[in-house]
Amino acid sequence: MTTIFIRFKNLLTFGLVILSISFIWFALTTDYQKNEILAEEENNLLVVAEEVVEETISQPQITIIAEEAKGLKDNFFNEYRLERERTRSEQVEKLNEVINNLNSSADIRQKAQEELLWFTNSLGKETKIENALLAKGFTDAVAVIELESVMVIVPSEGLRDDEIARIADIVTMISGCDMEDIIIVPKA
Repeated sequence: MTTIFIRFKNLLTFGLVILSISFIWFALTTDYQKNEILAEEENNLLVVAEEVVEETISQPQITIIAEEAKGLKDNFFNEYRLERERTRSEQVEKLNEVINNLNSSADIRQKAQEELLWFTNSLGKETKIENALLAKGFTDAVAVIELESVMVIVPSEGLRDDEIARIADIVTMISGCDMEDIIIVPKA
């Protein structure tokens, strides 16, 4: 009887070890795949950064006309997006001037290129966050990624704990920032 118990105990221990190894392997491969996807996205952003920048510079004028034609000027979220696009377009235009200026030092042009890449990357992440929040049931949302924080504005009289958790999960997953760097603003 003790022999059967010892064999069962050894078999159970072996099974737990295999299960633990499987979980560790799964966690490592998932993290590795996530890092590969992020690296691939960054490489794709480098390849198409100029095209996106040109679209970003020319797009706000078209968007402004379209928004005013629809009569949505009073909508806070649309106005906020328009202002964000205007500001970013101006910043991108200035960075392009620095990059294309042959009198700028190589170091300054390199920093301007890095900042331009950051703007392009953050613009895509902001759109992804907003679309994900819409998919999770929020009626509208605006996301703004800064160097130190991510601000999310959603229409609400007050947010429940589960809504705050959903927003924080989405923002951390897409932007890669820490929970304490997220600012959630309910807009009445």
